[in-house]
Amino acid sequence: MMLKVTSTLLVMFIIVHLCEKSAGNDIFRIPIHRAHRLSSYRTNSTVPMKIMANSQKSLSSYAKTSLATSSVNENLTNELDVYFIGTPPQTFRIDFDTGSSDLWVPSSQCRSSCNGFNKYNSAESATYVTNGEKFSISYGDGSSASGILSVNVVTINGMAVKNQAFAECTYLVGMTGDINDGILGLAFPRLTSDGEKPFFYNMWSQGLIPQAIFSFYLNPDTNATSGGELIFGGADPSKYTGSITYISVSIEGYWEFPMANISSSTYAIADTSTTLIVGPTAQVDPLNGAIGATYDSNSQLYTVDCHTRSLSSFPNITFTIGDIVFILTPLQYLWITGDQSTGYICYSVFSPSDSKDSNGNLFWILGDFFLYRYYSVFDIQNNRVGFATSISYDWMPTVDSSLFPT
Repeated sequence: MMLKVTSTLLVMFIIVHLCEKSAGNDIFRIPIHRAHRLSSYRTNSTVPMKIMANSQKSLSSYAKTSLATSSVNENLTNELDVYFIGTPPQTFRIDFDTGSSDLWVPSSQCRSSCNGFNKYNSAESATYVTNGEKFSISYGDGSSASGILSVNVVTINGMAVKNQAFAECTYLVGMTGDINDGILGLAFPRLTSDGEKPFFYNMWSQGLIPQAIFSFYLNPDTNATSGGELIFGGADPSKYTGSITYISVSIEGYWEFPMANISSSTYAIADTSTTLIVGPTAQVDPLNGAIGATYDSNSQLYTVDCHTRSLSSFPNITFTIGDIVFILTPLQYLWITGDQSTGYICYSVFSPSDSKDSNGNLFWILGDFFLYRYYSVFDIQNNRVGFATSISYDWMPTVDSSLFPT
């Protein structure tokens, strides 16, 4: 399953009010903005079942419980608000997802299950082309979308991608309360439901960007207006320090690559639409034990004692990618929720899930708690993923004085 954890309070928007073009090239900078989400605690697990047939539901059940009870959790859905499909353009909010490949939006033919969402009406588009193939995708949390494939122009603030296949969905399950209308996948073609050419591949093949690269900077500061930046066509050196460490993709489905964690060698994927850091149970359970975390059956998450333990008692956690060590310090892997009146709970962001790739390998999912600290580059042309230290690596959340006594 492609795993994405949503929450109850904040949502990270990619709002295309402008499209900057750098001098000498045509990279597109899309700013990410934050906005409050009024409801929805849905876990967005988005690995197509046909690719991950042997995967478990993973985050689906426990995240709904734990995230619903927390008042300060952050939603890390990356969304695009733009005149998007057809002529004249019809507007949608789209979740950019590096863990899937399909593009879909609700259809005007969708009834009650699509209430509250913007809907695509093919009859109102002069550039609509019929496809008619059936579309269906199921997600790891039990949600699903189904409909038919269509073809149209997909435009991001003046950048028009022609002949783009997408699904107009006539039935949604488990999507109620989601702030995004649909999903735009940025993974490899192998993950598409019907072999259609993904959006980014069309963008590149039509000469709209100088390189077949896109990159993410995610800002961990929840009080900041800017949630980060998505770039199509390159990377932004002002958003990271040092050099980029590249590692070859091992399977062209997810952005999957070999990785060594604290205990063994394994595989990992980088997924902008997953909040937590998810890994095989046999590795994550001992890891949580090493940081002193215990399983909480109520939330179905791992918690740590942050009321009597000092911060220095928690170890750093390291991941080795391409022979380079990537470090997460305690405040980078602990998720503190609550307030003085209700009390604080400190969660570990390491979550167990025995998800397998198409070769049967267990893999980790490096979600936003990792990507907050490391700028990520996705290079289709050279079939590789890159990471560099984010300019926000050293940002730390404000911690109440009652926690982590010295």
